[in-house]
Amino acid sequence: MPLSREEWHQRFKLQARWTEALRLYFFELLKTNDITAVLDMGCGTGALLPDLQSLSSGVIWGADIELEHLDLARTVCPECRLAGANVHHLPFSDSSFEVVLCHYFLMWVGDPGHALAEMRRVAKPGGFVVAFAEPDYGGRIDYPPEFFSLRDDQISGLLEQGADPRMGRKLKGLFQSQGFSNIESGVYQGRWSSDESPEEINSEWKILAEDLAGTLTIKELGVLRKHDQAARMKGTRLIYVPTFYAWGKVDKGK
Repeated sequence: MPLSREEWHQRFKLQARWTEALRLYFFELLKTNDITAVLDMGCGTGALLPDLQSLSSGVIWGADIELEHLDLARTVCPECRLAGANVHHLPFSDSSFEVVLCHYFLMWVGDPGHALAEMRRVAKPGGFVVAFAEPDYGGRIDYPPEFFSLRDDQISGLLEQGADPRMGRKLKGLFQSQGFSNIESGVYQGRWSSDESPEEINSEWKILAEDLAGTLTIKELGVLRKHDQAARMKGTRLIYVPTFYAWGKVDKGK
């Protein structure tokens, strides 16, 4: 069963918590800059918007192609300005924002190079374009052995949805290809532990059910979840999906 808007919002909030420290670090780097406007491209239900308000005194904009998600974002951040928009045809003038950012987004856009070019177009000279999180399911690690096939199953499911499951490893090259300078990129540190909350575990399985709907049956998913519960009880369950980030500066005069 597809996730509801509210279930997506809970997932987006969980993802926002995972990347909170990096956003704080990035905006600390820019604390001497005069930031008048920030665009969260692919803002979804607005999970990042309150955090961006706390990190910047500028006007916070959110844009997304899913209008139903924006309806919820309006309640999450009433002061923010929102726009229904396709990243390949942004309804903003050139040089409108000091920071244009996205979060778990480029893997879904079909042509990430063109998306970055359009995000670069609406960023001001001297400003930054940021991809705070792009996973790479090609590097997914699962243990114990009952889960060894999960990586390939999820890759197949994501490809069927039109996503790029290996976006993370391509991120730095994409920024270089679009002419950004001062590029910084890396991968989030993995937590090799089994201390996920019930909320995190349930969220992970809802996403897996969404991704694997065309690959595994409901019965097969149920069997996997029972293995997951047993492995967690033993302390042997391990899940790691490398998640990359990158940002680059828009040079003046280019």
